[in-house]
Amino acid sequence: MVQYEEFSDDAEFYDADTYDGDEYDDGSGLEDVPEVIRGFIHYFHRNVREQSVYDIHQIYEETFNKLTEKYFKSKPWPEPDSIATLVDDDEVFMVLYKELYYRHIYARLQVTIEQRFSSFENYCELFGLILDGDVDLAVDLPNQWLWDIVDEFVYQCQEFYVYRSRVKNRSEEEVALLRVNPQVWNVKTVIDFLKRLVAKSSIVELLEAEAAGRETEVSGFAARNLFKMLGYFSIIGLCRVYVLLGDYHTALRVLDPLDINAKGLFTRVTACQITAYYYMGFSYMMMRRYVDAIKTFSNILLYIARTKQHITRSYQHDMILKKNEQMNSLLALNLSLCPQRIDESLHQVLRDKYGEKMNAMMKGTDTTFEELFTYACPKFISPILPNFDNKANQNTESMRLQLKLFMREVSQQKYISQLRQFLKLYTTIDVNKTADFLSEFVGSGDELRMMLLSMKHKTNSLVWSGGSSPTAGEWVDTADVEYFLEEGMIHIVDSKAVRRYDDFFIRHIAKFKEIIADMGRRKVAARS
Repeated sequence: MVQYEEFSDDAEFYDADTYDGDEYDDGSGLEDVPEVIRGFIHYFHRNVREQSVYDIHQIYEETFNKLTEKYFKSKPWPEPDSIATLVDDDEVFMVLYKELYYRHIYARLQVTIEQRFSSFENYCELFGLILDGDVDLAVDLPNQWLWDIVDEFVYQCQEFYVYRSRVKNRSEEEVALLRVNPQVWNVKTVIDFLKRLVAKSSIVELLEAEAAGRETEVSGFAARNLFKMLGYFSIIGLCRVYVLLGDYHTALRVLDPLDINAKGLFTRVTACQITAYYYMGFSYMMMRRYVDAIKTFSNILLYIARTKQHITRSYQHDMILKKNEQMNSLLALNLSLCPQRIDESLHQVLRDKYGEKMNAMMKGTDTTFEELFTYACPKFISPILPNFDNKANQNTESMRLQLKLFMREVSQQKYISQLRQFLKLYTTIDVNKTADFLSEFVGSGDELRMMLLSMKHKTNSLVWSGGSSPTAGEWVDTADVEYFLEEGMIHIVDSKAVRRYDDFFIRHIAKFKEIIADMGRRKVAARS
């Protein structure tokens, strides 16, 4: 049974599981709103007004979702205008309620064009209040809600572009509205809001000072958790937007202030951490930095595996599960293009789920690369207006363009994996003899020499060395086989991987030290 404190100021108590949902008209004009929902809105409004962050967190993550399941599983929450009198037309609360109202519609129902426009206007109003409004936004929200605001803002922008490009399904009235409202969900406006949130929060300066070991006096806008975390999450939001636009270098540059491999603020919200790693890893992959992509995906997949029992209790469990599957697919793609040693548990997962597909990719099967890329890539967007006179759907054009770029790189490495496997069988072999053995895809010894040079080029990659921008790094030979040409002979260097146990023991020693230190802190806390 779900019970919570009194919802209304007159101390009426409601039980969300036992209330039968009967509606009545008490003369207030709220006859369409169930009594329990009115009580809940009173209670919600009071906690927002009193800045009770703990209670707001409980309401946001538990109560709101349980009431949604019971009363609004297949219909929207009460219209914002219908509950305005319950909260004395509180401007701040109404903006926050509308954010939840439209997000629920996006998640559960068919979204109309008017609702898409209204949701955009509400985000503009919300960010306007934060950035340059006359109202003192004296409210604090849980980190999870702050992340969801930024995440949903970018998601709805992405969905609008997909919706707009499906020209075949649009009515004449919808097309007319889209033509005359190009400013709605304009990607420049979305990026501008996110950049302004980052700038006004002073989060970049705070992170730089923290990285340099300097103490920074925080005051004004940046002193509030609401503003600081919104600015921080907006950095991740910007990274996502640039990836959707196909600007992978800028997406990584945006992350410069963050030390992704350290325990930063993004670890406070699991969904934020997963999003940051997904888009960072995807950017590395599209920039042909496969080693960095493999490290990025491996780190977050191991984290998800370790915290699986906690994630199952999250209301975002389905989203996290889908991202986990997508990143497994991307990891399989990267390992097929650039074999590397990874954690044994991850290797086992890939072997079980993608063993056949990885073998097919090793043999250069284009359709398998295309299948996994199409499944695991984000929904790319095009910022330009579609051709409404052409009644064919244009929503996949951006994805096809990115797929074409990726497959061009795959085609250039098509036979490298087979050549690599062949070279591992020998220590020295004649070039012409090798060409005869590989006559299926090599025409002559000269062509093989070109292929060997191409393999050297393709396996020489920029690898992040830590402590600097994600776009920086050192040029490293990432091939798992070393060779050189001399007088018509290919000499293969014996580079058999030696299993290293030192890292294993060092990692576990550090982990046990953390556990012992944590036990010590708890013991001291218990005594005090």
